[in-house]
Amino acid sequence: MAEPRFWQSRLHPIALALTPLSLIYRGLEAANRKLAHTQHPGKPVICVGNLTAGGAGKTPTVQWLAEQLTAQNKRPAILSRGYGGREKGPLKVDVGRHDATQVGDEPLMLAADWLVYIGADRMQSLRLAVQDGADVMIKDDGFQNPLLAHHFNLIVVDGKTGLGNQRLLPSGPLRQPLDAALQKLDALLVLGAPTHDSLGFLMDAVEAFGKPVFHGQITAAQIETDIKTGKVHGFCGIAKPEKFRASLEAQGVEIVGFTTFADHHNFTDSDAQKLLDTGEALMTTQKDMARLRGAPSGSARAILAATAQVLSVKLVVDNAAALMHAIDTALANGQANQLYKSY
Repeated sequence: MAEPRFWQSRLHPIALALTPLSLIYRGLEAANRKLAHTQHPGKPVICVGNLTAGGAGKTPTVQWLAEQLTAQNKRPAILSRGYGGREKGPLKVDVGRHDATQVGDEPLMLAADWLVYIGADRMQSLRLAVQDGADVMIKDDGFQNPLLAHHFNLIVVDGKTGLGNQRLLPSGPLRQPLDAALQKLDALLVLGAPTHDSLGFLMDAVEAFGKPVFHGQITAAQIETDIKTGKVHGFCGIAKPEKFRASLEAQGVEIVGFTTFADHHNFTDSDAQKLLDTGEALMTTQKDMARLRGAPSGSARAILAATAQVLSVKLVVDNAAALMHAIDTALANGQANQLYKSY
């Protein structure tokens, strides 16, 4: 979702006006935690979550973690809610059979390389993954959901936007009171330079709870030469389009146009035709391309998918070995404490 501007100001009139709703939200969230019956998964579960609504960089983190686990000869599966798709699940995402309107753009993008399962009930998705031979689960989002036990909570925060005004939804971006979150998280991963004024407090608080803080950067792959010598029209429908624009600028290209859509926007042929009519070299994100692929042959969307180039990104984690050691240790301790059971 796109972040409202008032989420960055504690004294904004809208934030103040919404405070009563935030108090109601606080009560409902606390009741949900208290009354929920948490299920133990029977397999190790690493949750990649965030503290706020909106984009924080979870998807590149999920990709990075899947790569690290695969390098350890593990067989990871990604458990996603399938946001933006109409299928309720549980089901395994198949890039040859599904499109983004069915399973969501992020799961479809991830399924090109990994086992991905969608469904609101992550326990049911986990069981499907186990049947397919997965031995470790990466839960994409859902840190605040108490229905499934996690063996490691890796919390991602954007260095530029931080915790915003540090208010609870809807008057601010926080999805849970910070004191409750600090008790559960196992490591904090700050993406980008920690420039937001809330991050000094957050990092100090995490370390005061005896948990490690790591830093990383999302970097873009080099653009092909024929694009770099020309001009680029960027387009995207993501939570923070300014990040995509900054990534393009970092490549040294001349941005002659930049079109934004709502987060998870499902492109129409009219949208596609307008972009094609610019006559410019078009570039988009991996998530946006996932929503374009699978369009009917000959449609404007199919032509756009074949014409536009994708700016691929990846996560680089400082002291990655230490982060993986923390995760491996937690999973080993979980097994020793008999948190797992066999299906």
